[in-house]
Amino acid sequence: MKISKLTIKNFRCIKEQTLNAKELSIFIGDNATGKTSIIEAINFVLSPYFLSGRIKHTDFYKGSDEPIVIQIEFDENFTASLPDGYATQKVECGGVYLEIKKRDKAAAGKAFSDIVVLTHHVVPNRPKDNDNGWEIARKTGTKFKFDERLLSLSQAEFENFPKSFYFGKNRERQLQKGFNSSVSSVFDDFNWRFSKGVRDEVVAEGEENFFAKKSNFEKEIINKIDEASLKKSFEALNTKLKDFEIGNVDLSFIDCHAPFDSAFLSQKLEKLDLPVSAIGSGIEMIVSLLFLETLASLSKEKIIVLIDEPELHLHPRLQEKLIQYLTEFSKANQVFISTHSPYFFKNCLKNPQIELLITKNSANGIVVENTGTQFGLFPWSPSWGEINYSAYGLPTIEFHNELYGYIQEQQKKYTIDQVETYFVGKSIAKSKKWTEIKNGQAQQPQDATLMTFVRNSIHHPENTNNGGYTPQELKSSIDEMIKLVQNP
Repeated sequence: MKISKLTIKNFRCIKEQTLNAKELSIFIGDNATGKTSIIEAINFVLSPYFLSGRIKHTDFYKGSDEPIVIQIEFDENFTASLPDGYATQKVECGGVYLEIKKRDKAAAGKAFSDIVVLTHHVVPNRPKDNDNGWEIARKTGTKFKFDERLLSLSQAEFENFPKSFYFGKNRERQLQKGFNSSVSSVFDDFNWRFSKGVRDEVVAEGEENFFAKKSNFEKEIINKIDEASLKKSFEALNTKLKDFEIGNVDLSFIDCHAPFDSAFLSQKLEKLDLPVSAIGSGIEMIVSLLFLETLASLSKEKIIVLIDEPELHLHPRLQEKLIQYLTEFSKANQVFISTHSPYFFKNCLKNPQIELLITKNSANGIVVENTGTQFGLFPWSPSWGEINYSAYGLPTIEFHNELYGYIQEQQKKYTIDQVETYFVGKSIAKSKKWTEIKNGQAQQPQDATLMTFVRNSIHHPENTNNGGYTPQELKSSIDEMIKLVQNP
């Protein structure tokens, strides 16, 4: 089950956007064009945990009072189990709806209130039966009535509903015990399995049980330090506690009920357990992601992975490996990423499982363009120069060369004079002067279009007689040639 459609309204820099998604959706664009906001919007709508405390007044579009709305639709249904007395009723659902409104006044009887009021629920796969909500028939023949409150993401239980994991720019949180981290839920399950294993343990004659082994291990740790000082300290403490009629306390290094609470992922070196967090945040994110995927595959759970700038702290070779892995990984588990890295979208457009989306600023706020498979000006699209210009507005000499050469090939104009005649025939003026060098001698300056002037300057950097071109002229020349490629 995967998200097929995402709608965002009045969230941060996004007034209103509706986006399609595939197995792997990649958001690219300049800074401050909403890439991270889109990733976090998906994280918010899928998260059932204390969301109201995470919303700030700056999350509302331009500080307005218009409610934030985030809605997702899945390509398959999932089942919500709703409480009905001592029984449960199952409802087929197809999406999740989140609405966030600013609170008009403090909640009654509370000195401190969240600044927002939330409506956050799953959406049944059929319209409401009436203004009050939905109805289904019980086995007894009576009607079970329910509304958005019973469908709350934090109240109902779900079957086949994917679990989301968000990797923000602070990667280390996912590999540490803590609220809603990737590893916490895993270690909590391990703790339960361990506790059950200890309770069910059968010890053969002559063998020690776990508690005896634990006691011996802790004594060995203490023997490595000044045991007399430690013993003296605890004797003094317990003497004082006795006056309060409190039993003795001692040091424990392993919690018998939750030994994984102090566990951490590490590389085991000689005489050293090196935490993964010390290797680097880029490696840490990869380890966390692979660990998560391995456990999900073993448990048969579906997950949705959200990654903000996965290329952070990764050199190009690892970036290439990571995007190849994510492409394969997304066949089973949906992935959304925001990125600035050309390695993450260089070869994406030819892959039907990947949705490449370009975020841009416009007069009406942020817009997101679904590029589709038709993106690109050339048969070999997308080129790096083309992507950098489309996504970031960055004009490059590589893109200029591609455009100029493609026009020559497209129009069968193989000499400079021929292509200049074509340009003039398209009502492009010869607005520049180009001085050619022959046999070391400057020739008479000749009229040239801006495109040919820039092309000659790129191809003949040794010719310093023409003064070069400005960044704006490079951009103007590229824009003019894009028009000619699109409308030859």
